[in-house]
Amino acid sequence: MPIEQRIFSLVLALVARPEGATRHELLSAVYGYADRYEVGRSNPALERQFERDKDQLRQLGIRVETLDSPLEPGNNQLTRYRISKEVLEFPQELTFTERELELLRLAALAWSEGSMTVQARRAAMKLQAMGAGLDVRQLGVAPVFGSAHSSASPLQRGIDGRRIVEFEYLLPGRDRPHPRRVAPLRLHRAEGRWHLVSWDLERDAPRVFLLSRIRSSVRVSSARFDPAFYDRADDAVSELLRQAERHIASIFTVRGSLADARLAPRAEESKADGARRRHTVRTLDLHALADELAGYGADAVVHEPTELRDLVTARLRAVAEAHGGDDG
Repeated sequence: MPIEQRIFSLVLALVARPEGATRHELLSAVYGYADRYEVGRSNPALERQFERDKDQLRQLGIRVETLDSPLEPGNNQLTRYRISKEVLEFPQELTFTERELELLRLAALAWSEGSMTVQARRAAMKLQAMGAGLDVRQLGVAPVFGSAHSSASPLQRGIDGRRIVEFEYLLPGRDRPHPRRVAPLRLHRAEGRWHLVSWDLERDAPRVFLLSRIRSSVRVSSARFDPAFYDRADDAVSELLRQAERHIASIFTVRGSLADARLAPRAEESKADGARRRHTVRTLDLHALADELAGYGADAVVHEPTELRDLVTARLRAVAEAHGGDDG
């Protein structure tokens, strides 16, 4: 088979498994290897090809990460490989004009239509067999200019048409959402989450909203806002990104766990500490990070700050109480 198809299938597999995959799992399931893999026997030719393909990826600027087994560090047979989705994302400083974005959207559509060839579908089936729960559109390999949030489309219409929008927004720690009436200026993706950069017309101040916290349909008004508001978007984005300078977290994870695999690529520093690893992570939103960490259970423990630790503890206690458990 063409090397491009095999490399593409390998990238899909390495991205689809954030916790990593062993060499055996990759060679036995990925299209381009699996048809020649012999179960229970040595496969030296395939292993050499796998090493060459990893070198090829490095030459393309795609770094393949390796994770030691927490049970047997140094055992190459248990080493796990993965590609962080973050390395395939566009740099934050890269911007496009509206004309360029339109052309990129068309190119992305063409890629999407052409990517599901027979070979690509076979690769997807192999990945599903690995337990990836695969949706090729969400892997981050094909270029996609959009958001999975239902609010994204009407917000973009408001941005393009200079229309005022209204929606219900739930602030962290609040019991019910509150109405917002804003001039939508830009959709901005940071830390894997989509944000609306806007000018709040009731408060006469810039505001940034997480799309995941919008609790109602977005109503696009016929009223237009002052185009001068667009000039304020850059300052609002800069202020958003400065939040990461204020929110620094120290988190212990079990080495080789899903929490370890997810936090390591984002960490400014990671240090091994026996069976654990300590990550220093910056974040734009402590509440969003707390939601993530609570999902890892005992595999992630917050060392500092106290505010983040309390937020995670509150979420875990709420889950325990909801299931009739003892929160002590």
